[in-house]
Parts: sequence; C-alpha cells; structure tokens
Amino acid sequence: MKLRWLILCAAGALVLAAWAAVIITYLFFHPTLAAWTVVVSIAAFSTEGFMWVAAGVLGFSFLAKRRAALMRLKERFFGGSRRPVE
Repeated sequence: MKLRWLILCAAGALVLAAWAAVIITYLFFHPTLAAWTVVVSIAAFSTEGFMWVAAGVLGFSFLAKRRAALMRLKERFFGGSRRPVE
C-alpha cells in the first residue's frame, strides 16, 4: 500500500477513535456541558482534519495520473527520453 493511503487510513482511525470517545463519554460518564463541549469539539476538529487529508490524498492521486498521461502524450508527439545512438 502506498504511504498516502496509509496516512488516510490512520486519519480515519483517529476520527473513529474520537467519535467513539464521544459515545463512551456520553453513555458512561454523563459529562458537564464544558466537558461535553471539549470532547465533541475534538471529534469535530479531527473530522475536519480527515476531510482535508482525504482531499489532499485524492487530489495528489488525481494529479499524479494526469501528469503520467501528459508525459505519455508529450513523448508521443515530441519524442521521449530516447538516448542518442553512439
């Protein structure tokens, strides 16, 4: 697996852990309003970070595919990295 997909999986696991903490806090600890605000804010910010990481990973993958296609097109029309014959 490529590193960028591993980073995305790690960010997803962090989001799942944060929202699991929200559920556990709500069900077992009956938090005060201040504690509840902190726990939910952390989970929300981790979700926001996950969305940015996902956008970066998908954008990077898209650009890498486009760059490879453009390089093939360039090689077809203008010649590639062929070495001169000695």
